[in-house]
Amino acid sequence: MTECPDIKKHRVCDDFSRAAPSYDDAAVVQHEVCKRALQRVDMLELKPATVLDVGCATGRCLQGLASRFPRSLMLACDLAMPMLLQHRRQPAGPGAARLVCCDAEQMPFDEGTVDLLFSTSTFQWCTDLPRVLAECGRVLCAGGVLLFTTFGPDTLLQLRRSFARVDDLPHVHEFIDMHHIGDMMVEAGFVDPVVDMEMIDIQYPSVQQLLRDLKATGSQAKFEASRSKPPGLMGKRKFRSLLEAYEAYRLENGRFPASYEVIYGYARKPAHPGSTAAGPGEVRVPASGIRKLGEVQGLHGGTKTE
Repeated sequence: MTECPDIKKHRVCDDFSRAAPSYDDAAVVQHEVCKRALQRVDMLELKPATVLDVGCATGRCLQGLASRFPRSLMLACDLAMPMLLQHRRQPAGPGAARLVCCDAEQMPFDEGTVDLLFSTSTFQWCTDLPRVLAECGRVLCAGGVLLFTTFGPDTLLQLRRSFARVDDLPHVHEFIDMHHIGDMMVEAGFVDPVVDMEMIDIQYPSVQQLLRDLKATGSQAKFEASRSKPPGLMGKRKFRSLLEAYEAYRLENGRFPASYEVIYGYARKPAHPGSTAAGPGEVRVPASGIRKLGEVQGLHGGTKTE
């Protein structure tokens, strides 16, 4: 699997544009992933002249990047213009950047001009991930670093299995496996690729709250309607069936879990022509990627557990 041909780019843009005003209040997972990705940046001891945040949304990660690299030129792009405008409305401070509305598959940046390319919770919405990785390699300078996160196949597995008991429509997004992503980085010409993952579980007071948060962050499945009703829409009877199916996952505390398989990717653009990456099919997983179990509090009274 190398791409997600069923994703419709206009749906991606429209959904995230509508979600811009509600995004920050509902983006529990995205903000937590941003925090953990920035911690990995700290381990790299970088001094980039230019930093690019791809899929910056409302700019939460930009603030973290700017505080770490106050002397760097900060660039950021997003497909949804309302997300960029939402960032502009925030009080001035860390995270000020030159903002560009563009597609990650065709970025308007010159070749070899970026030292650190950073992206979180974005690549899963791209229709052609190999093309995105090729674009990342194009804009990175020699020796530049790519660090990103995306989501893996076990993301929202409870919701996916519950929907499967209702009908056979694609209500939940299909995510690419981490091993395929590692292969894609090698094919894109990156060296020293590292891919690892961790599970983050969010506990919701109700299934309805989970669905509301997915909508409020623009994270619904984005497929073209191929039947009488668009995917994601259902009658009251089917909705009741969904709630009944999800009851199987109710925890002892009465809450409903939603699992997210978070994939972290790291690689470098070769500093010299002829540098080689890991062998085909090889994915290097660092010992630092193995984390202890722990809990952190989230919004909506939920609990995130690694």
